[in-house]
Amino acid sequence: MYNALTKTIPAQTCPEAWVATAEHLLSQPKHEAYYLTLAIESPEKMRPSDFNVHDHVEAFLRSYSKAPIATVAGTIFPANYYSREGAKGVFEDFPETFGKIRRRSGGPFYAMRMLRREGKEGMINPLKDLVEKLSNNKKHFRSAYEVSVAEDDSFELPLYQVEKDRRLLRRQPCLSHLSFKVYVDGSLTLAAMYRSHYYISKAFGNLIGLAQLQSFVAAEAGLKVGPLICYSTHARIDTNPWKISDIRKLISTCRATLSD
Repeated sequence: MYNALTKTIPAQTCPEAWVATAEHLLSQPKHEAYYLTLAIESPEKMRPSDFNVHDHVEAFLRSYSKAPIATVAGTIFPANYYSREGAKGVFEDFPETFGKIRRRSGGPFYAMRMLRREGKEGMINPLKDLVEKLSNNKKHFRSAYEVSVAEDDSFELPLYQVEKDRRLLRRQPCLSHLSFKVYVDGSLTLAAMYRSHYYISKAFGNLIGLAQLQSFVAAEAGLKVGPLICYSTHARIDTNPWKISDIRKLISTCRATLSD
């Protein structure tokens, strides 16, 4: 029997949130939960202990030949392009080289769904439009900046693509909606909704990618970074190819690292 319909897990940083959430899932029947909310106060920060957790998780994933954390994070935001070329690297350079990247790594690239979209008047850049809207209207409108499943709203950045995704039961996008808000203190908050979330192979990289996207939008719009909210309508501990005993050992090591 599930203990509660919803569960909120507060944390200071992304790695801390990931460890706490994994611990919660391990305590649940079938190691899964519905309507799980992570409330991360400082998503852009990485303490020494957070880097150590990152390294433990990275080593674990690589030992099973799974995608590294940076690769998963990169499906949401191309941080390496931003660090090299600034906003131009994100808005222009990354989309131009996307074909080669896709062939190497595969998987859903949410970043491209935010950066290139066929509109009624030709190709548009929804993420760039959102940044410009924030820059121009942040003092007057705090709640008009969405990345959603909707395809025809000028305030939305669509991730779901009807032609590609409507018949899929599996391998459809897990990230469903991104909602940016200008908080009362002038910081930029981000709420992300996942329809399904694998917490071992994907969630750590997902959180890092979301934090990088949030930091990028905040910087380009002239805002501080606020809290990150990650909402998983279904979260689970995935067990392929590892075992639950392997996961318990990893999480125990990560918790000890955070406690040092």
